[in-house]
Amino acid sequence: HFSGNGPFTKKVEKWLEEFLGAERILLTHSCTAALEMSSMILGLGPGDEVIMPSFTFVTTASSIMRSGAKPVFCEIDENMLIDLDDLKRKITDRTKAILPVHYAGSAPNMDELSLICESNSLEMIEDSAQGLGSTWKGRSLGTFGKLGAVSFHETKNIHCGEGGAIITNNKKY
Repeated sequence: HFSGNGPFTKKVEKWLEEFLGAERILLTHSCTAALEMSSMILGLGPGDEVIMPSFTFVTTASSIMRSGAKPVFCEIDENMLIDLDDLKRKITDRTKAILPVHYAGSAPNMDELSLICESNSLEMIEDSAQGLGSTWKGRSLGTFGKLGAVSFHETKNIHCGEGGAIITNNKKY
């Protein structure tokens, strides 16, 4: 028994919690599912906007659209990450969250991004599909926002064919 909520699932979740320094990890069938769950947990819906980089996988956007919210695309910087200057220009009264994508183990300036979210009362959902094992100033990618998501697809840093995980450091979630 190694599928569902069996002993291997619990061991992997515990290992990931320790490895990432996260409050709680829940294994999912995909990173897409983890992003969709994040959207639902935050209660995103029609009229809400979520800012994300224009360079991303389609399910980053569709996970937000599933809840009825609208993805708002930002320019990317020279590292193919969300351009924080363009992000600031895109924030409106409808913006509810920022969804940075950590591409190939790289992250935008997470200190500045966290400050942008905090000063605008915005949530952060991290798409860390390609960020597992990478850090920003010693802190694991996927753990800066209240919610994060990783992928175990065969094209990712650590893989098992398919699968993903939702990360949270918020006991409420």
